Amino acid sequence: MRIAQLTLIFSWLSFPAVAQETTTITDERQGPESDITLLAGSDYVSGEVNGQDYETFAASAGIAGQTGRFSFAASIPYVVTSAPEELIVSNGGVLGTPLLSQPSTQTRQSTREGVGDLVLQGGYSVPLGSVNAFIGGNLKVPTASREKALGTGKLDYGVSGQVSRQFGRAIPFVSASYTMVGEPEGFDVRNILSGSAGAQFILGSSSSVTLDYSYDESATRSVENHQSVGVGLAAGISSDLRLGIDARAGLTEDAPDARIGVRLGVGF
Repeated sequence: MRIAQLTLIFSWLSFPAVAQETTTITDERQGPESDITLLAGSDYVSGEVNGQDYETFAASAGIAGQTGRFSFAASIPYVVTSAPEELIVSNGGVLGTPLLSQPSTQTRQSTREGVGDLVLQGGYSVPLGSVNAFIGGNLKVPTASREKALGTGKLDYGVSGQVSRQFGRAIPFVSASYTMVGEPEGFDVRNILSGSAGAQFILGSSSSVTLDYSYDESATRSVENHQSVGVGLAAGISSDLRLGIDARAGLTEDAPDARIGVRLGVGF
């Protein structure tokens, strides 16, 4: 399994853009070769919204595949979070789902846990000569409990695109996404525009490092827009086993202060 394919899968499941920008090089293969990958991961997210702290742990499982220029992925987490009662954590902000909050004078924290929202993604690598282009779509299926404020109970869906070009071992990229957010009762939500820019650096035949800056509109006006910087490492342990590690730091007040994730992919 080539580095580009599984690094792309890791980026789908790691970076916090709402519609999951594919912050990596796309796969240049032309042939009909197909691959299936089993995915496992864990995430830690912490931050502050409207002056109140939250932190979330999530363990996720999923599957991804590629055939020719088409790619797909599906993943679902189990979430444990400690957060203000009025904050809908939506997978804790992992797997590309937004945090929703309402202004409140209450400071009561609650700890809850359960299955999060299922996230489905698909995309196509577009041949454009020396430029790598990728277009994709994503769907958040509301499998998380609305009563526990682990999800909105509504469907979200979005589209995304990325262009990149390789210069030696460096692959700079820019990406953008637009997400239509389902409106839960009691919340005034808006659709989300996001974008990122950065570069992937190939370290060897089976490893790479990705650096990026991300800007994400918030889903509610009571939460500020997010800016963050991130770093991701993908490395091959064997020909079919791949490890990904990523971390992000927030640059704005309501952006998560820290995100740390670990991914493991087993290819077939």
